[in-house]
Amino acid sequence: MARSATAVGALCLIVLLAACFMIGGSRCGDGICDEVERTSGLCPEDCGPAIVVITHINCAEVGRVAVRIDVPASPRYGDSAPVVVVASTWFVEKYSLNETPFHLVYNPIDVGAISVSHLWPGKTDPETGIASGGVYDVGGPLCLAALRDTIRFALGLIPDIRGAYLADLIDVAPLYDNVGMFASSHAGVVATNVMAYHGEAFPELKYFVGRENPTMAEMYPLEIGHFDEARNPVYNPFYDPIGYTPTSIAVDYSTLDWIQNAAFPEGRPVFRVPVGTDYVLDDKGPTIDGVRWFSPPLTQALLDNGVFTLATWPTDVATPQQTVAFWPYRVPVGHYAAIGNKLPELRVLIPFASKDHVQAAPDKPHIRQAYDGFRKTAGLWTRLNCDLVYVQSEIHASASIAGGFPDNDANTEPANWLTQAESWGFADRLAGQMTARTVPLAGIAEMADRVRADDWTPNLNTVLGP
Repeated sequence: MARSATAVGALCLIVLLAACFMIGGSRCGDGICDEVERTSGLCPEDCGPAIVVITHINCAEVGRVAVRIDVPASPRYGDSAPVVVVASTWFVEKYSLNETPFHLVYNPIDVGAISVSHLWPGKTDPETGIASGGVYDVGGPLCLAALRDTIRFALGLIPDIRGAYLADLIDVAPLYDNVGMFASSHAGVVATNVMAYHGEAFPELKYFVGRENPTMAEMYPLEIGHFDEARNPVYNPFYDPIGYTPTSIAVDYSTLDWIQNAAFPEGRPVFRVPVGTDYVLDDKGPTIDGVRWFSPPLTQALLDNGVFTLATWPTDVATPQQTVAFWPYRVPVGHYAAIGNKLPELRVLIPFASKDHVQAAPDKPHIRQAYDGFRKTAGLWTRLNCDLVYVQSEIHASASIAGGFPDNDANTEPANWLTQAESWGFADRLAGQMTARTVPLAGIAEMADRVRADDWTPNLNTVLGP
């Protein structure tokens, strides 16, 4: 029987709506404007004006890279806003799975900025079903290429796969001349490395805010110290802060052994202490596809000390040969000079707490190496923690030096890192809230305002923005 034109039209509409509701796992009305909803025009409540937009960009090495744009409800500068690329985490076990959410624990929309985030190659967002193409190489060249092109998209240098630029996709005007990058914890490693390997592809990037980023392989598995469940520091007595250099730290592995019992059924490295308590590594080290990764020196020491032979090596622990091949691409030490050469006008802010989120060593070698790298090796404007006026403006007016919030001049460092590093960090709480979630965002606000005002005074008397 022939169908009427009305019936056929209704059927087509149902098919289109089904696509709008089902493709990519999105749902009309969920506040996310994906590619199907945007091109079909059938979901105005998500796409006009959109608060969250998801699209794809092309990357030569990877194929399609999924990109998410979060638009602030209150843009920082009226009808325009700065843009912040948020580097995704990459070395946590749950993020080695195929389904990996966009990493927005810190979302710059909270300070009126446009946030641009991405999915690593081969990853799928469980909320929307959107995915990036390619193969996940755990922070390697493919990941760096994906992040490189995400930065270029945020700068308005390349469009998405449909030819739309960032400004075409949202109602708030993105300020292409005020684009920075933010990375928390080990996401800062890929953020630092992408600037070293690909900085020439995005010379317009204005600043980098890196919160408590590790700088060496020894720091990922917490080989020099960690916090217990009560947040009390546990130090490795064989870590010697006096042996610090800008590209190395000193750890004595001569007593390294292995402990495997009812308390530690999986087995862990342990530093034997002749008189005192042995130092057992925490369980927060990186695990990829069921394999645990320790630093090359520690892994080699397990072999040299006769703890294991290659024939008896645990199947869930990377071998010395594997660690030597793997780590060079995944630590930033040694890459700072390249950043200075490729991005000589970049400015850097390093927010950190007096009590770090994972690194317990009181001299904070990861913060020190980042400062030495960005400031002394790369020659860049570098500030340890954001200006106090921005903590007061963005978080709480009661913030003060007496209350544990520093006001360190840019391009300065502690005279003695061993005794003063913690006092250069910010307090854990302010007015009842955890500042680890807010001070880094205040730092983003400061850097965006400094870019807008072109004011790089070492210390500010007042905020430069709205």
